[in-house]
Amino acid sequence: MKLNKIIALLFAISLFGSAFAQIDNYKHYFVNPLRIEPSLSGNFGEPRSAHFHTGIDYRTYTEGKDVVCVADGYVSRILVSPWGYGLALYVNHPNNYTTVYAHLSRFYPEIEQFIERVQYETQSFSIDTMPPSDLFVFKRGQTMAYSGNTGHSEGPHLHFEMRETDTEYPVNVLESLYHVEDNIAPEINFLYVYPLSDNSTVNGKKTKYKTKLKRNSDGIYIPPYGIKSGGTIGIGLAYVDRMNGTSNRYGAEIVKLFIDDELVYHSVVDKLDFSKQTCKNSMFDYAEFLSDELHVHKLYIEPNNDMMIYPLSVNDGIFNVIVGEKSRIKIEVYDYANNKSVVEFSISGVEADFDDTSVNENFLEWDKTNIFLDESCRVEIDSAVLFKDEIIFFTRLRDGKYSGVYKLGDENIPLKKDFKISFFVDDKFLNYLDKMFVVREREGIVRYIKPEVCQNYISASSSYFGKFYLWLDTIPPKITPINVSKNKNMKNVSYIELKIEDNFSGIADYDMYINGDWVLGRYEPRGSRIKYYFDSKMAVADKYDLKVVVKDNVNNISVYETDFKWK
Repeated sequence: MKLNKIIALLFAISLFGSAFAQIDNYKHYFVNPLRIEPSLSGNFGEPRSAHFHTGIDYRTYTEGKDVVCVADGYVSRILVSPWGYGLALYVNHPNNYTTVYAHLSRFYPEIEQFIERVQYETQSFSIDTMPPSDLFVFKRGQTMAYSGNTGHSEGPHLHFEMRETDTEYPVNVLESLYHVEDNIAPEINFLYVYPLSDNSTVNGKKTKYKTKLKRNSDGIYIPPYGIKSGGTIGIGLAYVDRMNGTSNRYGAEIVKLFIDDELVYHSVVDKLDFSKQTCKNSMFDYAEFLSDELHVHKLYIEPNNDMMIYPLSVNDGIFNVIVGEKSRIKIEVYDYANNKSVVEFSISGVEADFDDTSVNENFLEWDKTNIFLDESCRVEIDSAVLFKDEIIFFTRLRDGKYSGVYKLGDENIPLKKDFKISFFVDDKFLNYLDKMFVVREREGIVRYIKPEVCQNYISASSSYFGKFYLWLDTIPPKITPINVSKNKNMKNVSYIELKIEDNFSGIADYDMYINGDWVLGRYEPRGSRIKYYFDSKMAVADKYDLKVVVKDNVNNISVYETDFKWK
C-alpha cells in the first residue's frame, strides 16, 4: 500500500475514533427523549427502500407520550408537513450536536401558538421555520412536545436523531449514549459471489451465485458446497440483526472481509451524509431488493459510491483467486452492541472464460455524459448518474396516445442522481400543454413525474429507469364532505372534515375559507383528509359560509361550497 494511502487511512480512522469518543464523553449528559422504558422498532443505519435510517425509532404504542429535551438547548428549527417527518423539532445543544424529534402529534403550548401564528401569516399548513435562538429554550428533561404518528409514519413512535450541528451529519447513539438490551448476534442468511468482468465465472456460470448458509458446531456460518471462480469477483452477504424482546429486523454496524487473513473491505455505518443517501442502492444489491425485498450487502465498492463509511478497502474489495489455488475467506459482521457473527469458506481458482466478446455500443461509462435521442425524445444521462459502467438500451416500444412509449435501461439498475428525459409535443396537443406531463410505468403502475415545459418540449427528471411517455390529466380533484353539510349545526363537533382525492397527478395545494377568511386546514394524506379545528380565528357571525379549493399538480381545480351553523 502506498504511503499516501496509509496516511489517509490513519487520518480517516482517527476521525471516526475522535468523533465517537466525543459522543461517549456525553453518555451521562443526555437523557432519554421519552419517559417510558425504551424499546426500539428501528435502529441507526438500517437499510430502508432507498436510504439508510438516520436515527433510532422508539416505540410509543399510543400517541401523546411526553417528548423531552435530552440536554439543555434551544429550538433551532420547527417543521410541520403532511409528509416526511410530519411535526418535528430540532434542538441545538452547547456541545455542537443537534437532536431531532419527529412524527410528533403536537408541540408544547407556546410552540403551538407560535406555529399557528406563522401558518396564518403564510396561509399554509406546511411550515419550515427557524425561530430566534432565545425564543424556545429548554432544560434537560423538560417536556417540549408529545409523540405521534404524523408524516411518513406507519404507527405511533418517536423518530430520534443526533446530528453534528456544523455538518448536519446524523451519528449513531446506540450503546455510546443509550443502551438497549441486545446480546443477539446478527443472523447470516445467504452468501453471494458476483462475477465482475465479462470473462469472470462462478461455479462455471457468468451469473451471480447464491447459496444459503448454515452454522457449524463452532457457531461459524459456512456454505454447504464448494465454490470455484475464474476472473474478477466480489462477495455479497444477506444478514439481519435482532434485539432482545422484539421480532424487528435491524441493520449491522460493521462488516469486514478478509482474504487469506488480509483485511480487504471494512464498512462502518456510524455516521451518514444526507447528500449520499442514494448510495444505499449501490452498497446493497438493488436487483435482489426489487425482486425479493432482500438486503444483500455487497462487500466491494462501486466506482461512484462515495459514502464516508469505508475506513479501509484494498482494490475496493474486488479480487481474483489464483488458478489452481484456494483463497480463505472470512467475513465478520458486528451489530451496534458489538455482537459478532462470522462466515468462513474458501474459493478455488479456475481458468477464466476468455471467449471473445464484442464491444456493445450501448455500454455507458459512469463518469461520462451520455445522450440518447430520436425525432421526438431526448435522454441525457449526466456524468455521475450511474454507480458503475452499464449497458443501457434506449428503445421506442410503440406509439402512445400523446407520444411514443420508450424503454430506457433496466429497472434493476440503481441511480445515484436523476437523469433528464424530454418529449417533443405535437402541434395538435399544444392546447393541452399545461395539463401534460411525463409518466414512468413499472409493472403496470403509472407514476406522475413533475414536468418542465419549454416551448414544444416537456421534460422531467427521473431517479429510476423504466418505460416513459406523455400523458394528460384534465380531471379535477374530488372533494367529499365528511361531517359538514348545508345548514348543519356544527356547535357539537370540534372540527370540519372533508376528503380530498385526485385521480392521477396528485394533490398539490388546498385552501379552506370561512366567510371569506382563510382558516388552517390540516392535511392527513393517509386518510386523504383535511380538517379545520375551530379556533379563535373564526369570527363570530350569524352565518358561516365554507369554501374549499383543491388543486392538483397540473392545476386542475375543484371548489366545494356550503353553509353551516355554529350556535
